[in-house]
Amino acid sequence: RRDLLLHLSDLKQGPVQAISGSQLTFGFALPALIPSGLPELRANEKVQHEIERLGMDVTHHMIEFYGEFLNAIGAVRSCELLKQRSRSAILVAGVKVTLQTPPVRSGKRVIFLTLDDGYGCSDATFFPDAQADYAGTIYNSELLLVRGEVRRTGARGVSLRADAAWSLPDVYNQWLSNKVAI
Repeated sequence: RRDLLLHLSDLKQGPVQAISGSQLTFGFALPALIPSGLPELRANEKVQHEIERLGMDVTHHMIEFYGEFLNAIGAVRSCELLKQRSRSAILVAGVKVTLQTPPVRSGKRVIFLTLDDGYGCSDATFFPDAQADYAGTIYNSELLLVRGEVRRTGARGVSLRADAAWSLPDVYNQWLSNKVAI
């Protein structure tokens, strides 16, 4: 794959070859791919290139790389949220899918965050009291670790009243160096 990426990079820099006609034809010969001798891409490099070029992860979910850490700290997967007791404190992690701050009647800002962990989505709500220290992290990080209290809204309805958020790569790196205290 690394050789293919280098080849694609060379093609981008070379003159553009247009295919005549209104439809793409697949009868052309593929260019020779000369091996560079570079090692194969690691899984995290593959995902990084998938996101840069395709806008999504295909071979692995980005959260997979943090699995050992998330298991060690007891983070809850989205598919297990319905099993959690109301008012229990939990940690969830994921890729930021949506972030909304709709107008509310009181005039105070409420942040609604949805995270995808590869098993489904989890919703977290940050009320004004929790935003002072964490709004910057919420807005500027794509991978988040969120702490909060489970809020049951019905038989199958569950959300998280969040009270803290951290950049997942940051706390993961701290954990790797045995310095984290959550």
